[in-house]
Amino acid sequence: MPTKPPAACRQPGCSGLVRGGVCSVCGPQRAQSQAAHDSKRGTAAQRGYDGRWQRLRLVHLAAHPLCAMCLAAGRVTAATLVDHILPVRDGGELLSEANLQSLCTECHASKTADDLARRKAARA
Repeated sequence: MPTKPPAACRQPGCSGLVRGGVCSVCGPQRAQSQAAHDSKRGTAAQRGYDGRWQRLRLVHLAAHPLCAMCLAAGRVTAATLVDHILPVRDGGELLSEANLQSLCTECHASKTADDLARRKAARA
């Protein structure tokens, strides 16, 4: 079976070739950067997502099994994640039921991207 030809990296100024979704130049650099970030970040338990969080998460998903954002848009989708409405890093309470919503993976990714963009714009 023939393989897909490599593509030019989309990162401005990079001369690497992308194979299998990984750039020959940027890929190793990103992996090192991500590893450094993860080592500073700490484990989930160190960030507060311990047994209490896991129990609260299960109780919340049982009580709210559908994605809140999909429901608001008129769709019915099973929730797989519990999200903090106000992110903990922005002052939201980690274990407050009032600060939680059930989301599907797609809606959670969208909300997280919006939160990051808003935080980045506020810094600029």
